[in-house]
Amino acid sequence: MNMLKEIVVGGWSLVSGMLVTIRRIYRPVVTTQYPRKRLEMSPSYRGHIELKRFEETATHNCVACGTCMRFCPTNVIKVQGEKENAHGAKRATLYFIDFSHCSLCGLCVANCPTQTLKFSNEYELAHLCRWEGVVDLLKRLE
Repeated sequence: MNMLKEIVVGGWSLVSGMLVTIRRIYRPVVTTQYPRKRLEMSPSYRGHIELKRFEETATHNCVACGTCMRFCPTNVIKVQGEKENAHGAKRATLYFIDFSHCSLCGLCVANCPTQTLKFSNEYELAHLCRWEGVVDLLKRLE
């Protein structure tokens, strides 16, 4: 008698599970078939940091002041700059950031005095090794 009860309960759970599956078959697909179809990112998406290209100068406006380095809580930004001559403005020559440790907090973007940093819309940031996450943003801008 106990075995018959287990067979009935097991059969009922199988039928109820199949009913759930059959009801779901005719609903529209809600997942994106990645990587065959790329995702559309919203304007408020905050990807990694990158330098803005300004149309007036056709390059960045980074003066290597180091504000982004000082505000970065994870200390992943390294900026170096040089002056072309004694009275000229300082320009960034190296701008390295380690995306593998970046928390994407946005403090560097918010505190940049020249507004030369922005968030990108790129979301494919997988790397095979840690050192591929260390990027020179000046080379990416070229």
